[in-house]
Parts: sequence; C-alpha cells; structure tokens
Amino acid sequence: MTTTSNIAPASGDPASRTRYRGVALAIGGAAVVLLLMGLASYYDSLSGGQVMSETAFRERMSQTEEAGEEAVWTVGSDPDAVIDQKNMADPSCADDFGFDSEGVARDQPTVTWAPDFADRGAYTAAVDALRKSWSAEGLSVESIPAPAKGEPGGGLPGIRVTNEDGIELSLRPDWYSGKAILTADGGCVRHEGYSVDWE
Repeated sequence: MTTTSNIAPASGDPASRTRYRGVALAIGGAAVVLLLMGLASYYDSLSGGQVMSETAFRERMSQTEEAGEEAVWTVGSDPDAVIDQKNMADPSCADDFGFDSEGVARDQPTVTWAPDFADRGAYTAAVDALRKSWSAEGLSVESIPAPAKGEPGGGLPGIRVTNEDGIELSLRPDWYSGKAILTADGGCVRHEGYSVDWE
C-alpha cells in the first residue's frame, strides 16, 4: 500500500525565489531599523533625555507647582498655608555616567504640602475627592496601598496619578511621620545652566 505525500515540490520558478528574497530583505531591513531606533531610545533614556533650555526648565518648575496647588485646593486646603518644602535634588536624578556636557545640569522639581486633616475620615474624603477630580480629567488613577498597622500612617491608603504634562501627583502618609503629604513631582530634567535652588 502506498501513501501520497501532501507536500508540494519546491518551486523552481526563479521569479518566485526573487520575490521571497525581496520580502525577506524587507523584513530584515525593518527589523534592523527598529533595533536601531530602540537602541537610540535606550541611550537617550540612559543619558537622561533631551536637554531643556533654562527658560523651559523654569516653566517646568512653575508647571509642577501649579499642578500641586490645584490638587491641594481640591482637598480643601490653601496651598500657601500648608506648603511643606520645595526640593530640586533626588539621588536618582544624577549624572552617574558622565553623559552631561559642561553647562548642562540635572534637577528634579518637587513640591510637598502637608494638608491638616481633622481625622481619618477627612483624609479618606480627600483621597476620594482627588480620585473623582482626576478621573473626570480622564487620567489613570493608581491606588497606593496603606502602610501596615503599627507603621507610620498605618491603614491610610494613598493615591497617585501622572497628569497630561507628565507631572506625578500623590497624596499619601509620609514614610517617617505618618502625616499626610501631597506631592507634585516634575521628574528628572536635564537643562541648560546650573542647578538652581528653588526658594
């Protein structure tokens, strides 16, 4: 008894082989381009991103503070009355590999407020108010798990969002004191000029 093979013989048509080679070369070329784009993006990310002008960086500082102030108003506090600190330095925002040329600095504009909530219920209501406000803006809101019982701020969940300008806003208990803090973080930015003090 004989069986019939379903495998078609390889085509000996030169035009077919040429088309196959053309498709293979096109796919290979696209893969190389994508790889190079990925490597360029990785290098840019590793080096810290594009360099802003000093003017653009100062606008970023203002943008960060304004975004945080809006959130503080949302939770029912006056930003000027409850501001805690302004900071430009973060250990993770450093030129550890020497990518920055002379005249380029890195700073991370961050502002913290310490709204005074009467009790846990008031804090929870503030978290809910921010969730509602940010969700209405179409932002993706992330819940921050509450610290464990016995830890500072134990049982108080937090909330975090990144707005359309790439500024991270959060309300959560402070890691050390357990006191509620609202933070606006403008992210690590490379900019022309020297590191600045934000008063």
